[in-house]
Amino acid sequence: MPKIPADKVGLADLLVQARITNRLLAAQLKATLGQQEMVRLLATTGASIAEIADVLNTTSATVSSTLQRLKKREKEQVVGPGAPAVGESVTSAANAK
Repeated sequence: MPKIPADKVGLADLLVQARITNRLLAAQLKATLGQQEMVRLLATTGASIAEIADVLNTTSATVSSTLQRLKKREKEQVVGPGAPAVGESVTSAANAK
């Protein structure tokens, strides 16, 4: 493959290189961390759901579902299972059981 001079590299070329690099790094980390931990890590970077899905080579629906499960688990660890969510009354949480 011919080497492209630095002054001829365009934004599209840089984007392709960034995506390749992201996928290679994600593949290495995914083997160690697992997909759920990778979603948690990438979410802290400010990446969108679509961007996380692209890096992990999965669907946006899978990322959304994983984020919802992580949020639910974190809430249960902080306030306990069955506790009312923010904005939910204690009586409606009790009736949901």
